[in-house]
Amino acid sequence: MELSISENAWWGTQIDRVKGIKVAKDCGYDSYCIFTVDLTPKLKRSMIEALRETGLPVLNFTVVVTSLIDLNADIRRMTIDWAKQQVDIGYEFGSTKMILVPGEYVWEEQEVPPKVQWDWAVEGMREIADYANGLGIRTGLEFETPKHNIINSVDSVVRMLDDIGRPYVQANLDFVHMYVVGDGPDAIQKVRGRLLNVHFADCKGRKHAHWPPGSGVVPLMDYLSALKAIGYDGGIQMELEWSPEPAKIVEWVTEGYTSTARMMKELGMRD
Repeated sequence: MELSISENAWWGTQIDRVKGIKVAKDCGYDSYCIFTVDLTPKLKRSMIEALRETGLPVLNFTVVVTSLIDLNADIRRMTIDWAKQQVDIGYEFGSTKMILVPGEYVWEEQEVPPKVQWDWAVEGMREIADYANGLGIRTGLEFETPKHNIINSVDSVVRMLDDIGRPYVQANLDFVHMYVVGDGPDAIQKVRGRLLNVHFADCKGRKHAHWPPGSGVVPLMDYLSALKAIGYDGGIQMELEWSPEPAKIVEWVTEGYTSTARMMKELGMRD
């Protein structure tokens, strides 16, 4: 099974977005995951060239749409149109998967009824996903850990998938997020046949963080075993971010590859 890494590993470090691609290749990763934001034409070309030179395909790209449920209709419209522009960029990079991340309910689910905000999110993400599908790109919905996030558990992701009602819109599961909110490995069964992508990392308690696998308390082997049990084969995406020791980020990324590849191999999920 494919083992990838997301470029947010380099956030807050001296590794730039082009060099990060080359470091990932040197560490042994099979593919690369990008964020489409803050890309000048020159940087975009440099990244595409680096990906071509290293032979790393882009597994997916992430689009964060926190203003998709803004009170102002004009902002919601701008967010949808902006997201479509990000889809175009992902298409230029040759990706066939988009990870879509909505934000939190406004005013902690007060004033504007939660059902109204939920429906705005459903409508917006459906339109974005329909546009992406027209370019051959499937969409994975990622839930986050804040209490008032529009989707913040496996159950809420399933509900959102049901309401969007598109077979090319599936789930993206982050094992740290699952652990933090109390969704154990058994919850993976709820997205059998509807899982597009998996984020893999560790943390040291019930608080959001993305550390190298094996350095924290998340029962990653149990989550991987549950993943194998549902027949998932879409690849594992290493997601590390905001290293407390930026100067040692290459060691972090290398450790992440080594520990994850070892776990996957032990379970027969990687040669």
